[in-house]
Amino acid sequence: MMLDPSVRQRFPVGILLAVVAVITVIDWNHDLGSWMMRPSEVVKAWESLLGGDFSSETLKILATTSTSEFLHADMGHLTGNALFLWIFGVVVCELCGWRWLVAAFLITGVGGSIGQILVNVDSDIPTLGASGGLMGLEGFYFGLAFQKPRPEVEVWPLARPVNSTELAAAGVVGVFFDLFGILGPAQGIAFGAHLGGFVTGILLSVPADRFLRPVGR
Repeated sequence: MMLDPSVRQRFPVGILLAVVAVITVIDWNHDLGSWMMRPSEVVKAWESLLGGDFSSETLKILATTSTSEFLHADMGHLTGNALFLWIFGVVVCELCGWRWLVAAFLITGVGGSIGQILVNVDSDIPTLGASGGLMGLEGFYFGLAFQKPRPEVEVWPLARPVNSTELAAAGVVGVFFDLFGILGPAQGIAFGAHLGGFVTGILLSVPADRFLRPVGR
């Protein structure tokens, strides 16, 4: 039996979520602490790289700007990120295809790490979570919707088809909450990563729109 095209198009999102979940569980059982991103260590590694140090240790530390988004502190952290990653992942995948989905998630995840470093340059506190990447997908979609109207989307758990303006606005509201988080006393949330991912997603949407080919349902 042939699967509905819309179902097939959502497989890549499910695979991405499964990869994130599996790596997270492996971390819980075997401690992948070296995958977490520590701003002060990344800054030092970057300075070493600019000084000509291309050692495996230097590259490994720099790689944590990406590997950290595959780890989560607990089930609540994983579940919350997975929900929004599913919603905006489905939207981006159906609109742009799985290659842009993966590229946007990875690139904006690094952008999120850079955002966190910029607001906590000297911090030794490790950060982890897919928040930068999922906010990056939100920013990516916001940028695409800002450039031109996009089709309505229907994805669980949204109760009805949602137009691009409403969905993009939801992402902006989240960013405002993050902005107040940076200015306020909230602890334990990498607000810099959220904002960094969102801004990187917007920037990535500009070249993406020029090369984007519609994906049929």
